[in-house]
Amino acid sequence: MKIAILLGEVTGRGGMETVIANTVNYFNEHSRHNMKIFVLGGSVDEKWLHRVNAQDYFLLCSTNESKAKRYLKCMFVAPNKIKEYNPDIILGADEKSVLFAKLFNKILGLRVKIGSWIHFSLTSISPFYHKVLKSADFHLAISEGLKNEYIKNKIAEYSHIYLVYNPLEIDHNLIPRPKDKTQYIYVGRLIYNGQKRVNDLLNALKQVTGEWGLTIIGDGKDKEKLVELADQLDINQKITWLGWKNEPFECIAEATALLLTSEYEGFGMVLVEAMSRGIPCISSNCPVGPSDIIKDGENGWLYPVGQIESLTEILVKINDGSMNLPDAEIVRQSVDKYDIHQFKDRIEAALKAELRK
Repeated sequence: MKIAILLGEVTGRGGMETVIANTVNYFNEHSRHNMKIFVLGGSVDEKWLHRVNAQDYFLLCSTNESKAKRYLKCMFVAPNKIKEYNPDIILGADEKSVLFAKLFNKILGLRVKIGSWIHFSLTSISPFYHKVLKSADFHLAISEGLKNEYIKNKIAEYSHIYLVYNPLEIDHNLIPRPKDKTQYIYVGRLIYNGQKRVNDLLNALKQVTGEWGLTIIGDGKDKEKLVELADQLDINQKITWLGWKNEPFECIAEATALLLTSEYEGFGMVLVEAMSRGIPCISSNCPVGPSDIIKDGENGWLYPVGQIESLTEILVKINDGSMNLPDAEIVRQSVDKYDIHQFKDRIEAALKAELRK
């Protein structure tokens, strides 16, 4: 079985890119099947592709090229590359890639099964692309929440949706917790009040008294604005800004909890990555993903999106010791189901089932 994975333009620094690279590597090494990545719109940072064998990906263009040039390459070069590969299944990792997959199928006169493998909430997708997704043969859902969104938006029936979650090579090395103060971490893009709502995180921490620190690993368009906010709140002296790191958890010596304040997610892979190292997580209960991963009190806590007072209450209780942290080993065990070995079995079964239809 040959599987082509199509992506539009990507930053190269998101959880989706990590998931796809890990999936392709694992499948091509541990199964009789083959996967190949086709990046149709280019990647701002191309380092994530270097984790994949050169013969297992095709980078169609550079993000430095004009949109017109990239579009022409997508329409006239990509179909030939896909035809050469001759896949049995095409997976679109975003809504535009599903549209291009349908076009390529028609242009090439193929009868290839087309599936969506969306890595974010459908609330961020326009009604037009809802119709595009509806035209796919099947859908791989990375969370229970996303599966429910497919059904709620009448994009697909239950029988055409396969819940596969996301894969992770579980790291069994636990990161210790500090004894002298509370140490929070944030890993992700620095967006002020958009998808990531990092301003909520800073505003909540302003209300926390006592000894605490925050390590921020990531970069983004709003970094300077967030640094300015931290200065205004008079908490910047407690924050360490490490910037973007390819292996963020290797930069963390100690951690009490990881914080995620998003408006929406596709899955929240960073939560699983942290928990695999024994770090409990505090996250907004955003669509979609965190509620699949976090069980209150067992491996972390959820709070309503945008409700800074609820987040503050959790942080204060952790800092003053009135809320006990879950055992690190129990936190790690709570994400065992996301181990890449189990993921391979789930996605392989889904693709075989579609080919049999």
